[in-house]
Amino acid sequence: MQQKIGCVIMASGLARRFGSNKLLQEFHGAPIITRILETMEKAPLAARVVVTRHPEIRKICDERNIPVLLHALPEQSDTVRLGVEYLLENCPRMTGCMFAASDQPCLTVGSVEKLCHAFDGAPENIWRLAWRGTVGNPVLFPESTFEELLRLPVGKGGGAVVKKHPDWVRTVEVSSERELIDVDTPEILEALLKQI
Repeated sequence: MQQKIGCVIMASGLARRFGSNKLLQEFHGAPIITRILETMEKAPLAARVVVTRHPEIRKICDERNIPVLLHALPEQSDTVRLGVEYLLENCPRMTGCMFAASDQPCLTVGSVEKLCHAFDGAPENIWRLAWRGTVGNPVLFPESTFEELLRLPVGKGGGAVVKKHPDWVRTVEVSSERELIDVDTPEILEALLKQI
């Protein structure tokens, strides 16, 4: 890898649709959050950090020696800014910043690797995973967008930067639709557990 990619694992959501902290729900013997932690641990990343407002998530990360930022700020823009600031400080010469949702338990290391390799060949673009034309997470941003990510409008996420630069967006296909599914409700979790 020529490019130096950092990753922000977003774990600050309140899971209102789920009804409880979905990241702590069991998925094949372990909390859902551990799936993305394991995936990103095996991916070709220069650095990673989990940004969360949940002490229980921090405990899981501490046990695995994964950098974690615990905060009490209200907006998604806060989570993005904190993650980018951390990586810029702790990953010198970072050229790409990936944002990963923490509630995609079926995301594979192979798809993250393909995303990183695609960025390696065209680091001026915004890269994201997709399934048959439907885009999803993670999203990998080039260095030219870092200042925009640090100064997002209140309440906005990285999607605001994607919308501003639609011509920069490129996609990498995942091998299964399941990889991009967010566990937003207990019913989705139950369905995924039955499929795997």
